[in-house]
Amino acid sequence: MTANKHFKRRVRERARRTGESYTAALRHLRRMDVREQPVSWQRIEKPQFGYAVQVPDDWDERPPNLKNSPWETARFGQRTDRRHSLIVFRSPNRRARSASDLASTAQTSLENSGFTDFRISGARVGGREGSLLECALHDAGRVWAVREYFVALDGIHFCLGLGSSVPEEDAALFGEIVDRFEILV
Repeated sequence: MTANKHFKRRVRERARRTGESYTAALRHLRRMDVREQPVSWQRIEKPQFGYAVQVPDDWDERPPNLKNSPWETARFGQRTDRRHSLIVFRSPNRRARSASDLASTAQTSLENSGFTDFRISGARVGGREGSLLECALHDAGRVWAVREYFVALDGIHFCLGLGSSVPEEDAALFGEIVDRFEILV
């Protein structure tokens, strides 16, 4: 018998009771479980890059992938659950571009990688005015939803790139990560 037999029983019961598919019932119960569990946070300070980020305790830091971007400073995610991740970028803002200009530039790059469903809006990042770029990559019936939060300062800008294969479940978590982001410069 599986280790999660009680949870699977709950999913089957909900699917039978509501007429939902097993997958829809599973998604609903996972969301309910996430809401019920308080998140414990760890603060990771990156003074050499001028920021501190807070992620859930069960997330690990991974080395940046400089092939992805030379401005990537850190990656975070759960070892056991690859449905969500965080990448932090820091780069010079030589031309004093606004956060919305940075989001538009990122949109062009993401379009070239196959992302669609773009939306740019205003957002608060680390207590400062910034921009949010939302998009998604669709592949074989799956989705990888991305939320990139930009904040521009005089000489630098930051981007928090949050990705999820279960965006509805991760929306509140991602909002909390962005709210807890600290700019140290």
